[in-house]
Amino acid sequence: MVDLVSIGSVFIDDIVYPDGHTRMGVLGGGAVHAAAGMAVWGERPGLAARVGTGLPGGVGPFLTRHFDIDGLSPVEYPQIRAWQVFEHDGTRRELMRVGIVQPFQDGPAPHELPDTWTNAKGMYLVLDGANLMRWRNHYRGPVALWEPNQPYMVREHAAEFKRIVSRATIVSPNMQEARAIFGFLNPESLVSEMLANGAETAALRMGAEGSLVATRSAPKPLYIPAVPVDNVVDVTGAGNTYCGAFLAGWVRTGSALQAGRWGAVAASFCIETNGVTDLERADLISQRDKRLKWIEKQTT
Repeated sequence: MVDLVSIGSVFIDDIVYPDGHTRMGVLGGGAVHAAAGMAVWGERPGLAARVGTGLPGGVGPFLTRHFDIDGLSPVEYPQIRAWQVFEHDGTRRELMRVGIVQPFQDGPAPHELPDTWTNAKGMYLVLDGANLMRWRNHYRGPVALWEPNQPYMVREHAAEFKRIVSRATIVSPNMQEARAIFGFLNPESLVSEMLANGAETAALRMGAEGSLVATRSAPKPLYIPAVPVDNVVDVTGAGNTYCGAFLAGWVRTGSALQAGRWGAVAASFCIETNGVTDLERADLISQRDKRLKWIEKQTT
C-alpha cells in the first residue's frame, strides 16, 4: 500500500554556476523533490511521472531505493532536460535542451495510476489548472496538495486559479506566483485571498523568509521560519520539498502548523545539496529531529 503519491515530472538539470563551473546530470523535478520531502519523514511515497529515454545511469537506482516507482510511465521522447544558469544575484534562467516538453509537464493520466495506489491518503500535484481538475475529477477522496507549476502562475490564469483553487485541499504557491494572481499584496493578504477564493488550507512559501500557513477554520496566518543551515549549496527544489513534507505532516497530524514545520525542516536538507535531498546521509534522522525541536521552539 502507498499512503502518499507525488504526481508531476522527473527532470534532469545541467547546472551552470556564476563562477563558470558546472554540475551535469543532476536529478530534479517537482514530483521527485516533493517525494524526497515525504521520505525525510519516513514515508515511501509513490512517484507518478513520465520518463523518457536517456536518463543518467544513477537516477533509476536512486528512485528505486527511496520511492515506489510503479507509477512511472515511459515515453519515447528524450528525457526532459535543461540548462539551469545561475547569476551572481541568485537569479536563475532555465534553457530547455530538448524539443518536446509537454508530455513531461502534464504528467501521467489518472487512469495510469497503479490500482494498489487508489486508496492513497494524500496526493501532491505539481501541475497546471487543467491537469489539477483532471486528477480531482478522477480521485476526489485523498487530501490533495496543489503546487501550481510555475508556467501556469501568470496573470492570464488568475480568474481560472480563483475558480478552481477550492478543488485542492491545500494550495501552496510561492510569493512571486501568488502575486502574479492576486497583485502586489503583503504576504498575510495573499494568504487571506487564497482562503477567500475557496482554499481550505493555504501555505505561502517565501524562501529564506519562511512560510505562512492558514486554514478556513483558523484564518489568521501562522509564521514558520526557514530552518538555518551552515552552507546553502542550491535552493532549487526547496519549495517542492517543503510541499511534499507539508502533505506528509498534514496527513499524519492534521495540523497545519505541524505540517509547516515538517515542510521547513525538509526544505533545509534540500538546500544543502545539489539536486534532490540526500536521503542517504548518515545523520538525516538525528538532524531532522534536532531541527524540528528548533523550529517548534520558534513557533510555540
